[in-house]
Amino acid sequence: MVIILILALEKALDGRADYFDIRLLEVTTTNLEMKNNEVTRAVAGRESGACVRVLYRGAWGFASTPDVSEPALKEAADKAARMAKGVSEKVKEKSSLAPVRPSEGTADIPMKKSFLDMGIESKLGLLRSTYDAVKDYDFIASMTAAYKDDYTIEEFMSSEGSHIVTKTPRVFWSLELVGRKDGDIQSVRRRIGNSMGFEAFDGDRHVAVARDCAASLVALLAGKSPPSGIMPVIVDHGLCGVFAHEAVGHASEGDLVATGNSCFEGLLGEQIGSELVTIKDDATIPGLFGSYIYDDEGVKTRPKTLIEDGRLNGFILNRETAARLGMEPNGGARAESYHHRPIVRMSNTYIDRGDATFKEMIEDIKLGVYAKDSRGGQVNTSQGFFQFNAQEAYLIENGEITKPLRDVSLSGKTLDILKLIDMVGNDLVLGHPGICGKGQSVPVGDGGPHVRISKCVVGGR
Repeated sequence: MVIILILALEKALDGRADYFDIRLLEVTTTNLEMKNNEVTRAVAGRESGACVRVLYRGAWGFASTPDVSEPALKEAADKAARMAKGVSEKVKEKSSLAPVRPSEGTADIPMKKSFLDMGIESKLGLLRSTYDAVKDYDFIASMTAAYKDDYTIEEFMSSEGSHIVTKTPRVFWSLELVGRKDGDIQSVRRRIGNSMGFEAFDGDRHVAVARDCAASLVALLAGKSPPSGIMPVIVDHGLCGVFAHEAVGHASEGDLVATGNSCFEGLLGEQIGSELVTIKDDATIPGLFGSYIYDDEGVKTRPKTLIEDGRLNGFILNRETAARLGMEPNGGARAESYHHRPIVRMSNTYIDRGDATFKEMIEDIKLGVYAKDSRGGQVNTSQGFFQFNAQEAYLIENGEITKPLRDVSLSGKTLDILKLIDMVGNDLVLGHPGICGKGQSVPVGDGGPHVRISKCVVGGR
């Protein structure tokens, strides 16, 4: 099959292609949802397909097919070749690829407890035990819990001689609780996500997280509006990770840098933040939701230090942006499925640990805010502005955490906030999972330690 496809492409391109590659995918998945004590979704299935990319005289062609038979694959290859040929004379800015060494072999992420061997009823038990953990709290108006697993087998082949087969398992659990008190309604969300098997839930981990979620809801329902203005803010592991991903990670993606849509453009090697700040993107960390071994261009991933001791150190790159920026590819090309071409994406993005304790951070704050987790927000990567909404927050008064707050928002300019970080905790926590959207959706992770920002704009609803 591999030889047939390569011969078909070479014939279609008359041997003049700069490059081509083929990806074949098979994904086995289960998707479950429970609202209160009622199962509202239970779907399991398998999908397969393939796609072909062709680079011809600096122009790309791409085609995909759900049919992996030999005739369908030949047709997709021919379509991608004709597309690349057709636009090659019209493309003004020609594409090229930074060189990499071809790879061969198989790379598996292991499962200690394979979810492929489990029935749906066993997986539904995870959601039923989630419901049982919170059902007796009378302030909870509704509960929505979801579970998803997928097992992806991807085969990658290129005209340069790469031939890689990767096998990647992922599990994802989420819980949203809605609470009501005295006519007020609040909601809290928690997630668990890992690149591993069902062992992700060993020790009833999801039950402990569900009870923690309920405790956060109690605080929110008792919360008051926050003070507004510029003040010290301490962010927890979750919100620290969101800042690393949204404000720094996206601005470090090579395609945004190369097209002038990043506030980091032209600043490589410059001191852009406090010397206490080191931020990394690392797909090699075992078990995290955004982890993988090879990217979707067949490049073996490696840790990427985006900011080191406050200095802008590097970007997340695919082969094309690496060529444009004169850098080495580092395994940052990812695609949502065989329907999509690989683009520059993050993996697990986080602020690295420092040496401060939480007590040291809080003890000299006369008036400030302790903000936890994220309820969403927005980022402008080109101008470097961000606004995040904390899921949970508390007032800090005279070195003590006092009152719960609600509807807390934090905003600022990325390059300013990086300089205003004056303490970084020694309590690094990784593993906050998410689905990142950028025209395509891919699994990612984030995290960090507690971090103190000496001055940040705090607002409320």
